[in-house]
Amino acid sequence: GSGKMYGPGGGKYFSTTEDYDHEITGLRVSVGLLLVKSVQVKLGDSWDVKLGALGGNTQEVTLQPGEYITKVFVAFQAFLRGMVMYTSKDRYFYFGKLDGQISSAYPSQEGQVLVGIYGQYQLLGIKSIGFEWNYPLEEPTTEPPVNLTYSANSPVGR
Repeated sequence: GSGKMYGPGGGKYFSTTEDYDHEITGLRVSVGLLLVKSVQVKLGDSWDVKLGALGGNTQEVTLQPGEYITKVFVAFQAFLRGMVMYTSKDRYFYFGKLDGQISSAYPSQEGQVLVGIYGQYQLLGIKSIGFEWNYPLEEPTTEPPVNLTYSANSPVGR
């Protein structure tokens, strides 16, 4: 995580595992009294380490195959208070409350999607958060490549 961070900052650093073989397929966000406590991403079939403070009630969301997070709203008031995550399939997931200073986070390049989350946390909750964006993994193709040259070279007028 080297990009922009949202929130006042301070505390211990956290980051999701850099896993270039697996996409984010799910999310768990734990919300305590007025604060987002922790976040956890599912990479492929397995849950990554839980990031942030202890406690809270956990909401779990599952992304559909080929669905990605493309934009995030975060709200801070000393700590992370809420998040809304928008997906490529026009769905959104709402965690906590959008209270305080609201910022939107999205990739700088068209077509990029959320691949990682990083930030800082203290005992009570998350003090800053940042988002890693990149292009989705290429699906391994089973089709042979289409050869486009034969039609262009075919004699005309026969």
